[in-house]
This record gives sequence, C-alpha cells and structure tokens, in this order.
Amino acid sequence: METLHSILVPVDGSAPSLAALDHAIALALDYGANVDVLHVVPTEDPLGPDARAEDERAMDAAYEQARDQLGDRLSRHTVTGDPVQEIVDAAGGDIDIIVLGTHGRIGRLRQFLGSVAEGVIRNAPCPVLTVRDRSEGYQSFSERRHGRPTLGETPAHAH
Repeated sequence: METLHSILVPVDGSAPSLAALDHAIALALDYGANVDVLHVVPTEDPLGPDARAEDERAMDAAYEQARDQLGDRLSRHTVTGDPVQEIVDAAGGDIDIIVLGTHGRIGRLRQFLGSVAEGVIRNAPCPVLTVRDRSEGYQSFSERRHGRPTLGETPAHAH
C-alpha cells in the first residue's frame, strides 16, 4: 500500500461511522496521515431533534478523543446536502482514502433506504474502506492493531 497522507471520514454519529473514525485514526497513527472528519446533514434529515442531538453529542465526544490522539492532524467540517454527493465532492483533490461506516443492510431494506456506502464506492475518486460496527460480531481493526476498543465502544458513546 502506498503511504497515506490524507484520510476522509464521513461521520453521522452512528456506531458504524464512529467505528470508521476509529479505523481512520489507527491508519493515521500508522502512516502519519491527516484525518478530515466530514459530517453531512441530509437536506431532508430523517432524524428527529432528540436523535439528532444524541448523534451530535456522540460525534463531539468521538472528535475530542480523536483530537487527543492526532492533534492538529485532525480537522472537521459540516455540510448540508446529499450525503453521497457531498462525500464524493470532499474526496476530490488530495484525499488518499475514504474510511466509511456502513450498516451492512441488504435486500429490501437497503433498496428502500438507499445505500450511502454503495453510492460512495461507485463514485469516489479514491479507494473506499467500509467499516461495520463491532456489535455486528467482529473485532475492529483498531483493537487488533492497537489493542484498544473503538471510539464507538467507549462509555461516552454507548447507545
């Protein structure tokens, strides 16, 4: 694998997105890369105010923990729009890899809800690493590589 310089991580506060952030941090630590955390608020946000506030608290706490590990190699921004388009647009330029959380839905549920991960994979100008939440039954890359739980599993992020 080439050396990674810049990693894009779309985060929405869900457990898979926080697991993706954790993977991105592990990669950044290994390669000395920068991590850009992107939060896309959908134009038609399906979450109610309480769920949105809970997700934002989880994102803020995860970001602070990531900042403790990466310092000024971590940046964060929020945009509003179509998640697939905003992620693909943000990856244009100097992003080496996108690390993206996925719920791993299949069948009719995925068809009904659409799949941000699938859209990003099909349209991204760089490689995409998809990550599922540990509750899906596997040990995280971070845990295997660095011997610590994911950011989504720390007490501040328990849902």
